[in-house]
Amino acid sequence: MKIREIRPAEFAAVGDLCVQAYETGGHLDPGSPYAATIRDVAHRATAATMLVAESGGQIIGTVTICSPGTPYAEICQPGELEFRFLAVEPKHWAQGVGKELVRECEERARGIATQLVICVIDINIGGHRFYEKLDFERLPERDWEPRPGIYLQAYRKAL
Repeated sequence: MKIREIRPAEFAAVGDLCVQAYETGGHLDPGSPYAATIRDVAHRATAATMLVAESGGQIIGTVTICSPGTPYAEICQPGELEFRFLAVEPKHWAQGVGKELVRECEERARGIATQLVICVIDINIGGHRFYEKLDFERLPERDWEPRPGIYLQAYRKAL
């Protein structure tokens, strides 16, 4: 598996991969208007660093890295980096793809940030366990509700 920055020709496929992973995981209702935001990889790539995991010529995962004050940053503050839109093609779940994408985020953050942060929707119990296993700790003072009924829980990892 190789992790690299996204190419423009891959924007549509990566958007579809994200929506599929979120829907399969039960974190996005089919037909949700938020799917348009998740699919808008072309815009996200202009405002953040987008990475893909590739294996055998196929994209099997993706993540977006945001700096403070940029359009896709939700909770990061000066001296931190945030990652969002972590998604792995469902048939590749539990094979270490997500873990490697997070590790790449950590590597890119070292030397320019003191910690890496992320928000996880409260209903994503598997996601909470995943980040805790990677030594992320809860940051409850930054939990928030982007829309009524959508609760995001914050995590951090010191670098």
